Amino acid sequence: MSEITKHIKLVLLVAMMAIHVAVPAQNRISLAGKWQFRIDRDDQGIKQQWYVRQLKDPVKLPGAMQSQGYGDEPSVNTKWIGERYESFLTEEKYAPYRKDDNFKFPFWLTPKKYYTGAAWYQRVINIPPQWAGKHISLTLERCHWGTTVYTDNQLIGADSSLATPHVYDLSHLSPGKHTLSIRVDNRYLSEVGINAHSASDQTQGTWNGIAGDIVLEAGSPVFVKQVQVYPDILNRNVQLKIILGHTGNAISAGSLSISVDQLPALKKSFSNNDSTLSFTYPMGDRPVLWDEFNHTLYQLRVQLQTADKKNTDNKEISFGMRSVGTANSKITVNNHPVFLRGTLECAIFPLTGYPPTDTAAWARIFRIIKAHGLNHMRFHSWCPPEAAFTAADHAGVYLSVEVDCWARVGDGLSVDNFLYEESNRIIAAYGNHPSFLMMVPTNEPAGGKNRDPYLAAFVKYWKDKDKRRLYSAGSGWPAIAENDYHVMPEPRIQAWGEGIKSVINAQAPNSQFNFKEKIKDNKPVVAHEIGQWCVYPDFTERKKYTGLLQARNFDIFYDFMKREHLQSQAHDFLMASGKLQALCYKADIEAGMRTDYAGYQLLDLHDFPGQGTALVGILDPFWNSKPYFTPAAFHRFSSATVPLAVISKFTWKNAEVFTAAVQIAHFGKEQLRKVPVKWKITGKNKRVIANGTLYADLDLKNDNQAGNISCKLSGISKAEKLNLEIILDGLGANDWDFWVYPDTLNVQPGADITVTDALTPAISAKLEAGATILLLLSNKITEKKGASIKTGMSTIFWNTAWTEGQPPHTLGILCDPASPLFNDFPTEYYSNWQWWDIIHTAQPMHLDNFPAELKPSVQLIDTWYEARKLGILFEAKVGKGKIVVTSIDLQHDLDTRLAARQLYHSLLSYMHTKAFDPLVAVRPEQIQELYK
Repeated sequence: MSEITKHIKLVLLVAMMAIHVAVPAQNRISLAGKWQFRIDRDDQGIKQQWYVRQLKDPVKLPGAMQSQGYGDEPSVNTKWIGERYESFLTEEKYAPYRKDDNFKFPFWLTPKKYYTGAAWYQRVINIPPQWAGKHISLTLERCHWGTTVYTDNQLIGADSSLATPHVYDLSHLSPGKHTLSIRVDNRYLSEVGINAHSASDQTQGTWNGIAGDIVLEAGSPVFVKQVQVYPDILNRNVQLKIILGHTGNAISAGSLSISVDQLPALKKSFSNNDSTLSFTYPMGDRPVLWDEFNHTLYQLRVQLQTADKKNTDNKEISFGMRSVGTANSKITVNNHPVFLRGTLECAIFPLTGYPPTDTAAWARIFRIIKAHGLNHMRFHSWCPPEAAFTAADHAGVYLSVEVDCWARVGDGLSVDNFLYEESNRIIAAYGNHPSFLMMVPTNEPAGGKNRDPYLAAFVKYWKDKDKRRLYSAGSGWPAIAENDYHVMPEPRIQAWGEGIKSVINAQAPNSQFNFKEKIKDNKPVVAHEIGQWCVYPDFTERKKYTGLLQARNFDIFYDFMKREHLQSQAHDFLMASGKLQALCYKADIEAGMRTDYAGYQLLDLHDFPGQGTALVGILDPFWNSKPYFTPAAFHRFSSATVPLAVISKFTWKNAEVFTAAVQIAHFGKEQLRKVPVKWKITGKNKRVIANGTLYADLDLKNDNQAGNISCKLSGISKAEKLNLEIILDGLGANDWDFWVYPDTLNVQPGADITVTDALTPAISAKLEAGATILLLLSNKITEKKGASIKTGMSTIFWNTAWTEGQPPHTLGILCDPASPLFNDFPTEYYSNWQWWDIIHTAQPMHLDNFPAELKPSVQLIDTWYEARKLGILFEAKVGKGKIVVTSIDLQHDLDTRLAARQLYHSLLSYMHTKAFDPLVAVRPEQIQELYK
């Protein structure tokens, strides 16, 4: 062998040795990938010992079996988990969708495949030789629902957590190959509530599988099992609770080295008898606090070494220095009052059915809600995975987590124990996250006489055990003494069952009402599920449903539109109803901003596809904006600093002086002094009518007073929409429309227009001969032709299916603002506040027997469950004559009903012009069918 050859071999040998030394033994093995699979429809798998058989069907994990083509086609016989609607089984309009070859369910998204029961997942695992004698764990993240694990022919155990990873000890396994079998059962295993979003088909669906990490990990037989970090910002330290674990007989004394970032390490020893250790770790003179503005996180490292130095273990924990408390009406973070501006998340993930377990997906969601000015998310009847907490920590979002339930509690059902077991698992898994601010056992708890005592005991148990967060007995109710804060449905402008008697529908529009009278006790109150304002379906959205869950409900609603030849207006309905939806959310949120309480939880910033299809979002279920509103526009009235104009009414005479008080809700980083508050009133083409500057001191509260605005309106000679904008440079801006109408106005029809309330034979003959007729049908429409359809100023609340027809039944108006009909009545194509009085007095007219090409001049957008062609004003040709038919009250109290008077004036002026030339011909009897 030559010297050169020897040298080359020596170099290669040294390099290989270096590589071997540099790469540590593999201590983590991902089991993601191909598995074998079998459905266990008849629950024979355990009895027949499938865990020792080789399963044949292929499947991929992480994932769900239904997404991979396993399961049954949904049908009318599918036994859903969730409240079902008998109307689907009985109403004739749903008959085409009950057929197996055209099955479409109207009340929530339909999965491609459906299955509840047991299913088996199996694969061969290979335990490396260097794992001998180590602690080996199997972690299954985000299982649905219960898992039972076998290795070879041995039962390892079972778990039924909906919220936390299922972790199994496989330390007994010898090096080499073993068969790992996991039985997953997605049936309804505990009475968490059939509408609970942790388990129901209403949103995520009853998928079967494992959605997150599936890993084997090996480590020291003596190990750090759990670390809980309890920040104490007052004393600038953290209290540590460290739980040790061991495998088999590997009990040993040793030492711990505890450090946080660059701070000095703390050395502590432990004995053979120690399983739980408690320490205080100092955080230095000036620890940086975590909150919505500052997202500083610390890394705690715990290093374990046994006394014989044979075994070592490391565990790292991310945490934030954060306290939470209450002070009168407010929740405080680090003794700093906060105002919760929240939205719900109801396990809505149409592509997969299950929530993402990667941080990037949750970071995107939190970026979106913060772009809308929100700082809070409530997880309705479910708990998210680890990735959500991590992303919220980095984004500065406050989380409220519910323990998987929307349940009846206190009656001794299995859920009573489940709530304690699951909440302990949740705190053990996620309790160190500073974003985890609040915990609630259940949404809207039901129960008998034992409900409140049970919930009081639950709240007290957690208040005594863990003071890192606040606790309340339920989202919605009950407001019991033990609560740290109450979550109440009363502080909102549309309550369940109020219909058109609600604030937004029964009171003339203004921006001065608040919820002061709704607040109970001297405790923080969070408004429960405010909003719930619907928008019309966006049928272009259907193409986005490329995964497990399908928007077949949208197919039904589109068919309903086609039945009355309305499909060409689908986009217009979306845009007009969306503009009204945004207006309703603005009114709801601003009323909360004017109230000295703890904040609100929206239902919802994005659509809720279940419970009858609740299209309540200005975002779709994928967290994408809809075309009628932007995050920046929402942010104006929902952010840390919001200017508020307290205005008594939105319609004014030009003989009046417009007045408004200016109030600033401010919950920023700090108090501010002598802040300039600029204001301006603009009219058509942005001309400035008045402006000025006020000054305000901004404390951390809702009602910082900046002063008053006044503006003479005498310079407005014609009807005009004006806009008041308030601007705080660098902090925020907000604006309000209001309308100014002439004090005196001619509303006499003139000799060439015949005004009547009925098409008598004489009037009909006159019309057909060429007369111009205005037919006023206020309060005369028959039940069959529209009187049973209740309208309001607002759009639909939640949806008419789930609420069993609670009014209003419509989603505002649609009109053409460029029509000469509106030359003297400024309007957009959608409902704005000036329409309140007009709609308030009008009955819908169902124009089903009219020509398809007839489009009402003022059209009402009907619930998508009916999709009727409705109007409150239309024009038509009858013989040689022309007619306007309206159900609006244009006759009574016009001196005080300024918008109605102005519309009447504009209508009469239009009818006098050549532009009034109806194109669609109808027969007198078609009109006569409308009224009584």
